Amino acid sequence: MFELKLQTYWSDSDPAGIVFYGNYCRFIEQAEEELFRAAGAERMTLLKENHVWMPRVESFSKFTRPIRAGAAVRLRLHPQLKGEKTVRYDFQILDDTTTETITEGYVTVVCVDATRFNATPIPEAIRTIILKAC
Repeated sequence: MFELKLQTYWSDSDPAGIVFYGNYCRFIEQAEEELFRAAGAERMTLLKENHVWMPRVESFSKFTRPIRAGAAVRLRLHPQLKGEKTVRYDFQILDDTTTETITEGYVTVVCVDATRFNATPIPEAIRTIILKAC
């Protein structure tokens, strides 16, 4: 599991001061970036060096309660390799103060060849980082 503390801002929210649901996807992406950075690698560099992309093909979120602008949260990312070409990131967003679960769900990512955009095995350098976080 990988955990990242995030601070929310007014710019993340709608006029009612509630974090806009689309920003939750950005938070998950940020946690994935930081997972690679914590392992000493830059995700985009690895993707380019290995001539692959890792698009999202499925996502699911269950919202228990809203996040208010200005709140601190913790995002827990639980990567799971699903065969040679797929990784599923289960996630939880928790209130940083109470540790209450605010949102949970998953994002499924498939590795594709950057030129042909066909599914291809996850390169070993990327697979190793994901396995360390499992």
